[in-house]
Amino acid sequence: MNAVAETKVGLFARRTMRAQCLARFLELSGLGIRIVAVENCSNAASPVQLEGAIDIAIIDTGEQVCSDASIETIFTWLAKELPSVPIVVVSDRDDAAAVFEALRLGARAYVPSSLDPDILLETLRFVHKGGSTFIPLDVLISVCGYQRVLPAAEANPVETHGLTGGELRVLELLKRGQPNKVIARALEIEEGTVKVHVRRIMKKLHATNRTQAALLAQQLVGASH
Repeated sequence: MNAVAETKVGLFARRTMRAQCLARFLELSGLGIRIVAVENCSNAASPVQLEGAIDIAIIDTGEQVCSDASIETIFTWLAKELPSVPIVVVSDRDDAAAVFEALRLGARAYVPSSLDPDILLETLRFVHKGGSTFIPLDVLISVCGYQRVLPAAEANPVETHGLTGGELRVLELLKRGQPNKVIARALEIEEGTVKVHVRRIMKKLHATNRTQAALLAQQLVGASH
């Protein structure tokens, strides 16, 4: 996705005002996004036919989980009518159970509303280019514990890309947009040490900048301190 090629987005949300704010933010992002349709998850028994094809579907679930009947209807309809369109979930929930429920229903990415809005833009860019699953790092850090209650067939292997415990702690703050000085204070380490960690993180994740490193971090299948 870039500023030249138009990206058509179908937006499904539970709250009208929130949906309009999100739509305006995306269209003013400079990424060439055009909101094709805005659907209300709560009032519609099933989505109406979208006018023309869309490149990405965004489902804003609010505080609800994706298995809520009105939201699951959207997933079912998209899977039937637009099976090749990636689904990005925006949610007020960041617990592992909610994330896994979204992935089970077919979401390509899950973005908690607590994250920096720029992370959502990077996620849409990444997904539109065919990138794999995006899940928040702080949720992934708890995945190991959550996986203990999953059947063996559903559990995913842990992959940290060679990141050390210290690097994971720095990365957790990095993906929240914290500068080196703040990270240093939070972890009670020298700012120079943070810079070293950031350089190593970027190298291990093959990232070209801090923002990309934060985004790529969300793709880890699991992590631990």
